[in-house]
Amino acid sequence: MNERGNSALGVVLVVLLTGSLTLHASRERLAQSLSLVADERHHIRDFWAAQSALQWGLALSWPEALTPRCQQEPQQGWRSCLQRVNDERLLLSGRAAQSDLALWRWVAIRGRRLEPLPHGWIDYCPLAQANRCR
Repeated sequence: MNERGNSALGVVLVVLLTGSLTLHASRERLAQSLSLVADERHHIRDFWAAQSALQWGLALSWPEALTPRCQQEPQQGWRSCLQRVNDERLLLSGRAAQSDLALWRWVAIRGRRLEPLPHGWIDYCPLAQANRCR
């Protein structure tokens, strides 16, 4: 009769141990997932801020002085820079405040306004010299 109680107690202990290990593993996975979600959230926020900076840069009036030239929006912290690549094309970049993420767009200048070129949106710097991308 005592053997039945010991085996039942052993089964209960195994079930409790298994449940405890499962809960611990689930908690670890949840902690890792929360970190990934936070990283993804920051990337999405930075992407849309860079996109906003790019759109803001398209709406600005740019003097026809030498490029590269940058303008900063003080409230949002957006930074938009324009640099001449050749006589026909310029490269506009948009960057969020305190972010390394930047987006680029090929544009042409018409008077003091920028006109986006068709299929000119780029999510990486197309210039061969890395120092011209900063």
